[in-house]
Amino acid sequence: MSDVQPSYWRAISGARGTYNLILGTALGSTVWHSFIGGPTAYKALPRQQFGHLQSRLFPRFFALQTTSALALLGLYARGGGKVSWTGWWRSGSDRTVQALMLLVLTGAANWIVVGPWTTAVMKRRHRKERIEGKDYSDPDASSEMKALNSRFAFLHSVSSLLNLGWLVTAAAHAAFVAEYGTTRA
Repeated sequence: MSDVQPSYWRAISGARGTYNLILGTALGSTVWHSFIGGPTAYKALPRQQFGHLQSRLFPRFFALQTTSALALLGLYARGGGKVSWTGWWRSGSDRTVQALMLLVLTGAANWIVVGPWTTAVMKRRHRKERIEGKDYSDPDASSEMKALNSRFAFLHSVSSLLNLGWLVTAAAHAAFVAEYGTTRA
């Protein structure tokens, strides 16, 4: 029997504890924002105020998803895991690396590309509503407004799918880690 007693401090400050805290924080934040905070704000705020709020929250939210996944990759590599930017998607590759790379890619795609595009289209649509004096859903809206609506719907759908992919991957990875460990971190 070891003389070293388990302690919360050692559990929290150790590599495995840190790994699980980061994963839990990112996963919990995603569940909260996607299914509780976002829908509640949508119901409580006028549409344009909701859009403005989301445009301020989403860059930070996607940054949290991406940097958390990068931190987990770093912890995994520091613990002896082999992390490669090439070939990680192949069948038979390390399941932990596959999951973490998917988290990095989906979070970064939303943070760096899709999120900013969606916000830009939303702002153009808000501006067009003010200029035309019509709501975006008005049947008499201009063809330009209808084009902006289509573009926004497409980008919003892509962003939602990326976020759902992040969420499912993170939840599956959390269950995998709970059952098998990362074998490294």
